[in-house]
Amino acid sequence: MKTDELWQKAIDEHNKKDYHEAHELFEDLWLELDDRTEKDTVQTLAQADALAVHLETRNLRAAQRLMRQLPELLQTFPNNYKNIDLREMKNWINYMISIIPPFGEIKDIPEKKPPNLIHG
Repeated sequence: MKTDELWQKAIDEHNKKDYHEAHELFEDLWLELDDRTEKDTVQTLAQADALAVHLETRNLRAAQRLMRQLPELLQTFPNNYKNIDLREMKNWINYMISIIPPFGEIKDIPEKKPPNLIHG
């Protein structure tokens, strides 16, 4: 599958709320990319969808492990990539970072589902 097809399929699965499949597709896309900036953007999306899966399944320790990676990835996460507005996703990730501690107890987490990825 070409990178543009992988990208669109990953976006479609994410927007259908099949975060596991979207995560897998973003990882497949990540393997196909050469540019470091693009790889970081796609990796952030893959990690965000993995976080959504862990929150859905209440695998909170795995969610906490992601909290140790996502803040660094978010530093270079753009507002827009391939004509997809990523600002709401960036806000959601920042919110998750602010409420999920990297260690210790996790209280109930509202807004577990990330926003849809829309053209913009």
